[in-house]
Amino acid sequence: MKLARWLVPLLSLLAVLWLTWWDTTAAGTGPGPVHSAHGKLAEIAGGSRCEACHQVGAGLDAAACTRCHEPIGEQLRDQAGLHGKLAGDTARHCELCHSDHHGDEVPLIASFAFARAGVGDVSAYDHAHVAFTLDGAHRALACTKCHLQADAPVPPAGGRYLGLLQRCTSCHDDPHRGAFGGECASCHGQQQPWTEVPHFVHDTFPLAEAHAKVACSECHAVGTPFDVVAEKARPQQPRACSACHGNPHGEADRPATALILPGAADCRRCHDATTWDQARPTPERHAEYSFVLRGDHATTDCAACHGNAQRAPLWTGAGPRLAECAACHQHPHGTPLVQAATALVGPANGCADCHEDADADFAIGRISPAQHAVSGFELVSPHADVACAKCHLGATPKERFPGRAAAGCRTCHTDVHQGQFANEARFAQCSACHAGAHFVPSTFGPVAHAATRWPLTGAHEAVVCSSCHRVGKDEVRVFHGTSTRCADCHRDVHDGAFDRAGRPQTVAGRAECARCHDTRAFAPVVADFDHRLWTGYALAGAHQRVDCHACHPAAVGKDGKVGKRLGPAAGTGCASCHQDPHAGQFVVSGVTDCRRCHEETTWQELRFDHGRDSRFALDATHAALACASCHHGYRIGERTLVRYKPLGVTCGDCHMLSANGEVPR
Repeated sequence: MKLARWLVPLLSLLAVLWLTWWDTTAAGTGPGPVHSAHGKLAEIAGGSRCEACHQVGAGLDAAACTRCHEPIGEQLRDQAGLHGKLAGDTARHCELCHSDHHGDEVPLIASFAFARAGVGDVSAYDHAHVAFTLDGAHRALACTKCHLQADAPVPPAGGRYLGLLQRCTSCHDDPHRGAFGGECASCHGQQQPWTEVPHFVHDTFPLAEAHAKVACSECHAVGTPFDVVAEKARPQQPRACSACHGNPHGEADRPATALILPGAADCRRCHDATTWDQARPTPERHAEYSFVLRGDHATTDCAACHGNAQRAPLWTGAGPRLAECAACHQHPHGTPLVQAATALVGPANGCADCHEDADADFAIGRISPAQHAVSGFELVSPHADVACAKCHLGATPKERFPGRAAAGCRTCHTDVHQGQFANEARFAQCSACHAGAHFVPSTFGPVAHAATRWPLTGAHEAVVCSSCHRVGKDEVRVFHGTSTRCADCHRDVHDGAFDRAGRPQTVAGRAECARCHDTRAFAPVVADFDHRLWTGYALAGAHQRVDCHACHPAAVGKDGKVGKRLGPAAGTGCASCHQDPHAGQFVVSGVTDCRRCHEETTWQELRFDHGRDSRFALDATHAALACASCHHGYRIGERTLVRYKPLGVTCGDCHMLSANGEVPR
């Protein structure tokens, strides 16, 4: 039993000792075969010399890695490049990214190595750890475009990504053959197309227009002081035009044109770098030659005045005065016109009294108001602002200048009234109603209207003309024949109530609405309105003082809105407007006629005769009594009613009688 208790521990110890002996002596290759890239190195001797990479008891030796991979060691030392930016633990343990002892089945650069170094997507790596920044077109390139061995299964001796020069010419051909230096990016950059040269600044001599299309070598030839490399070392002053271009204006070895200018070496006075053959001096430059270019002169070809090889010049020497038009131009006018035009301003020196060189068309021409008045037609507004060609039309002078009278408006203007006023002497001219400076509004006002058969009075004075004078079927506003009847412009608010048979057609010479209303305001009626005549109901007594609206409230339209006109009265009976305080005690044949007892002037003044109008005649004794002595009041609901009938007419109906039937005194 004792031997069995120790047998298992003893066998386990023997197994561990055997495995240790086998690992250190039998295989000699550690955990597995090394990668072929390391196995072929003499220092490692096919993987049998572990101490070449490992320290005894300390694992992999990072310093041993950098002894072979010196550029990586430099990155770690200088903290530059991809390896130099690794965190401390990662930088000291190469095996975290580069595992071995798996043969060639596992790559030396693990698939997760770039992510552990901070590069999640290798295809989008922007060179953040190196000095050569990827920008523009370089950003879209695949890694293998520059790093040819980037995807090689076995790393090359110099590494996949090391060994490239950060110079443009290491990948690109230099079309300038070194004439402009080797710093291509200083002119071309990486963002825009190569030929646009966005970073090239030619500020001392701006490359504009045609100069921008000239090849650099045309001006910066290699070996000259203007060589680009030489210019960078010692910049030269910008060259004048004559340094590159010849002078065609009178040089001995070139045919001269008719235009010869002093100081012609400064070509920029007339030429620009784009349209050299169509050269024109600016108006400001030409003004320096004593002749300002305006109007047609600003667009006329230079040769028209200065000539060229095929055309003789019209003018040479100093520029003419602007007024000396005849020096170059033919005189188009007859003598009478010129004499009339110059009679007021003195002798004309050319055409400048009527024409301006700033006009786009010389034929526009002007004549001063004073000169135009000589023709018998004084120019006042608005004619003073009208272009001559608007009135002076035609192919011949006679057609253009017919000698119109200033007052003959219809000679030029269409009669918008189409002859409505043609046969009236006072309206023979448009100026009778319209101002000369403006056609609308007219000058025809209430005073002029008073001379017509319809004088404007009251509110009609403020009505705009077009309210009464409307446009007819021929699109012509009607003045003659306009109706003067009220109903043709206004609606009869009484719906013909006052035009019925038996109503007067005129009142004091007034007809229609004017029988009752004036023109100041429609609401007030004239003072002599006869209520009996127009309504059949005479106003007497207090009714004469009552406001019309008290009996004729405003009418309510179909839409439920209260209008402004008076409505019909409730009726002609007293009860139509007044409440019967006697509760029908005096109804006769179904009608209560208050006027049988009351006066219309003063309600309390009665004309009631007790002997005539009742069954009980008052004797001397009863006549002295107050009415209330017999006619007592009593309450009916919330009102007090005085009883007038029926009442008894015998003594016993009011008095207590004695035994003999007499009233005790």
